[in-house]
Amino acid sequence: MIKLGDLYAFVEGSFDFLLVIDEEEKVLHVNSLLVRACDSTARGITGKRLEEIVTPRSLDSLRTGMVQAREGLRGVVVCSPQGPSNPCSILLKTGYVDTTAGGVHLFFGSQVDGLNRFAETDKDERVKELFCIYSVAEWIEVSPSVEEFFNRLPEYLSRGMQFPESTVVYSVYQGREYGQPIASQRTISVTMVVNRKNAGSIQVGYVDEQLETLPEEQRMLNEIGRMLSLAVERKELSARLVLKQEEEASYRARLHQLEEEIDTRTRQVEEQRGNLERIDGYLERVNRDWEESKTYLETVLKGIPDPVALIDRNRTLVMTNRENVASGDKCHKTLFDNDMPCQDCRLARIVREKTPITLTIQHEGRHLEVHALPIFNADHEVDGIMEFYRDVTLEKTYEQQLSQADRMASLGELVSGIGHEINNPNQFIRGNVKILKQALDDMLPIVDAHYEQQGDLRIARLPYKFFRDHVMTLVDDMAHGSERIKSIVEGLKRFARRDEGLLIDKVEVNTAIEACVRLTHNEVHKHAEIELDLAPDLPTFVGNSQKIEQVLVNLIVNAAQAIPDEHKGLIRVQSRFDDGRVIVEVEDNGKGMNEKTIKQIFDPFFTTKRASGGTGLGLPIAYRIVEEHGGTIGVQSHVGQGTTFTVEIPVAPEGQAGPAGAGDGPQPDRRAAAAESGSDEE
Repeated sequence: MIKLGDLYAFVEGSFDFLLVIDEEEKVLHVNSLLVRACDSTARGITGKRLEEIVTPRSLDSLRTGMVQAREGLRGVVVCSPQGPSNPCSILLKTGYVDTTAGGVHLFFGSQVDGLNRFAETDKDERVKELFCIYSVAEWIEVSPSVEEFFNRLPEYLSRGMQFPESTVVYSVYQGREYGQPIASQRTISVTMVVNRKNAGSIQVGYVDEQLETLPEEQRMLNEIGRMLSLAVERKELSARLVLKQEEEASYRARLHQLEEEIDTRTRQVEEQRGNLERIDGYLERVNRDWEESKTYLETVLKGIPDPVALIDRNRTLVMTNRENVASGDKCHKTLFDNDMPCQDCRLARIVREKTPITLTIQHEGRHLEVHALPIFNADHEVDGIMEFYRDVTLEKTYEQQLSQADRMASLGELVSGIGHEINNPNQFIRGNVKILKQALDDMLPIVDAHYEQQGDLRIARLPYKFFRDHVMTLVDDMAHGSERIKSIVEGLKRFARRDEGLLIDKVEVNTAIEACVRLTHNEVHKHAEIELDLAPDLPTFVGNSQKIEQVLVNLIVNAAQAIPDEHKGLIRVQSRFDDGRVIVEVEDNGKGMNEKTIKQIFDPFFTTKRASGGTGLGLPIAYRIVEEHGGTIGVQSHVGQGTTFTVEIPVAPEGQAGPAGAGDGPQPDRRAAAAESGSDEE
């Protein structure tokens, strides 16, 4: 519990008047200012009972205040001492505190206009006025914010007005308005001056324009405006002090954090060099002699296996442990051979955030993990950074390989189910097409005889002669398409399982191209015309005819889909033989693609046609098929001009076997070369 002496010192430090009474209404303490105001002496008051020193009316007021204080309520009492012919009347606030000597009643207040000059009949109004002032003063001290104070100011201020129910209050502080402007001309107002500047005003009036304000109410408002101005000045000063303390605490915390980071890095250097004593010596000499410590620091940096760079605020390379790299030039030029600052410049970010950062960048095909630490000057501003680089290319490669393996495993499960669902109905189609062809072989001679007799015959709304010339071609195309469905599903399964079979067909490229053009006619003619430029007498090569057709169908359909809808394009398919290779080019004048897309077109599931049903499997499967045949597939493209895919397949010399497939040994990975050019068309 609090001691009485400490209690007296605390209250007298905040208020002008203090009167302390115990539970027996005995005066324990009275301060000198209150004694002087009552024209008496402390010796004559201390130790006496309350009824001996105050008037009967004041005694009733004090006793009522004591009861309220014990119940935890705040109140205001009038204290008028006995004795003088014109006794003073002082307004005091009430309180109750448990101390080491027991519970005591506190009556405290500040010097404001007293009640002495008022007639007895007017003192009640003065008490109400001063009670309003004290209420506003208390609300000033406890209000959580300026907005909260002005929002509730009418509630407190109306208590001191003659007609509280009709009182309206309109305040303006720092340009912000609280309440509504008062329409009546009969108002009182006060201007708030904070730090010698006009900070706002308070205007008080009545809703009823017939009611008039009193001069006493203007005086009360003046006193409230003065208290408010002083309180705001104190709060602003206190806020500035708190902010300064918080900044100092933040600075100390950041300094402590930086010291911990330096200690951590020192331990890392110790593990790498095994020479902690020498490094400690270098760090101590940094504070005594910069030039000497610079030499030692360079020695330490050279002992760190990973590249380290010290960069100042102007992006100038101050120091590095990399061989054959001179300091003094811009870091982006010296370290990365860039004329402009890096797009993800760590220095600019650390200057803003003032915290270390760790990120991964790419440079010359390598992945580098960069850990950047800020270096602060005496003003706690970032004066530069120190960067540590670690080559994590191998780790990134392992991550990509694991991710690819996971995707391929998922693809295998997906393809297994889809292939089963497709092959079942396709088996019916294949069997029924054979029966249909046999039926037509038996029926057509009968229909021919009928046509010879009748002359005028139409089947499927077509002239019979036209129908007779093309019906077997249609059936053959159906059979061929059914076989293509079967082979595509099997190819997709093999791609997912990396389980390619032997390549034993003699592939005639021109025949395959013509078949593919015929199969894709319905899909392509909506977008473009196909122009064939096929070299005659091309040599055959050992491979899989259906798989080669699958590659060509995919390239032709992709070319058609790359042509914008607003105009009809042109697809040009060429074949030729050059330097022991059969070469097929599929060229379109579509929308083309950018470099980022080119690098991803052969990745499974990458597609720019997701919204229209693209799966991202066409080009990866085509790539795998060409790779099985020992060939390459490449692409060249320019945005807005078109794309050209080039397939090259070697022709084995007479007497030598062709490529046998993936099962006979590892094939060279040509994907990097193929992706040097790519397509928005997959």
